[in-house]
Amino acid sequence: MPAIAWDVEGEGQFRERAQVLARHWRNHVPCRLLVGLEGPLGAGKTTWVRGMLEGLGHRGRVPSPTYTLLEHYELGDVTLVHIDLYRLPEDQAPARQALELEAIGVNDWLDRPDAWLLVEWPGRSQQLTARCDLLVEIEITGAAGRRISVTPHSPVGAALLTDLSPRSP
Repeated sequence: MPAIAWDVEGEGQFRERAQVLARHWRNHVPCRLLVGLEGPLGAGKTTWVRGMLEGLGHRGRVPSPTYTLLEHYELGDVTLVHIDLYRLPEDQAPARQALELEAIGVNDWLDRPDAWLLVEWPGRSQQLTARCDLLVEIEITGAAGRRISVTPHSPVGAALLTDLSPRSP
């Protein structure tokens, strides 16, 4: 299945798109979900996660996990885990990457059937890149414009996109 893309203007539309997808996915996801978030610095990866959390009912603060590397949110039937791998070296050996992920508890979250892992900079971990169900790519298209492309990378990811289109909410 090819990627689905939406063009949005402004932070309000951007967050609304994330909210709608989060609610849609909550109604359709049967198990653990791993979503990679890619885009340049300042594209809105953390803002996207905030929007998803809002769509799932979270009303509290959502800090960027750039320094803590991982934040998690218990949302009833879903636990959303926000991971930011920006501070991990890009050229790190796979064995070292695996140790880093183990140290911050990623493997424990991967074992939970109710966990959604949203990973900023997933390319910094071969292990997580290989396990991504969906890849969300955010491209800056103007002062306030963004192009959001969602590409499935697993059967679960493909199932989550089957009834969506660029025109769907």
